[in-house]
Amino acid sequence: MEITNTKTGVNKNISYLISGGSKTGKTVLATTIPSNELLFGNVENNLASIYGADVNKVDIFDYKTMIQVVEELEQKKLTPKWFFLDSGTELSKKILREEQQKTKDGRAAYGEMAQKVSDIVRRLKVLPLNFVMIAQQGQVKDEITGGIIFGSSFAGQMLEKDLPYMFDAVLATRIIKNDNGEDRHVIQCHPCPQFSVGVRTKFDPEKGMTKPLSGFENPNLSDIHAKILN
Repeated sequence: MEITNTKTGVNKNISYLISGGSKTGKTVLATTIPSNELLFGNVENNLASIYGADVNKVDIFDYKTMIQVVEELEQKKLTPKWFFLDSGTELSKKILREEQQKTKDGRAAYGEMAQKVSDIVRRLKVLPLNFVMIAQQGQVKDEITGGIIFGSSFAGQMLEKDLPYMFDAVLATRIIKNDNGEDRHVIQCHPCPQFSVGVRTKFDPEKGMTKPLSGFENPNLSDIHAKILN
């Protein structure tokens, strides 16, 4: 058994879970990553916002293809620095439909789907790349306050509860008003009573947990990534 120390460790690759409402700029975030470093996993097939941009993509319309992509990434047949999956929500729904065709046991279908999606995330997280999973925005009721909290939506409450813990950064695309009352696209990085987001950051011996990101950042993943690492 080898014992190592975290003092000299460096987190070189980041996993991102990014949710948001419709038309808030989730898919177009892929265009903020250098095209020669990116592989876009097209699950939803909603590509209107990136047509005309220089984005290498692979269509993933079933579980079999998703596993083929994961295996080729593991075997280094594909070597992107970023893998951008759009979206985890639709992937969970596709896998659930496949499982429901195999069994009449609804609970078993949901359980198998959740296990498969979680396994995909775990396998992608340990690869030498930055992993981005896009998700549709979901709503859950806060059991303590009774208010509504916005987070990521998946096929099944188990995934909605567990998946955010598996990612280094959980972010939200939003449209807010600027000082002039005009719409502004942003990424929310700090939690608030309505949005469940947050980022794991490196430890500073003098300051403890650092906060390299402001509450709202411009929607540029490359810039956000650089701030987290530095």
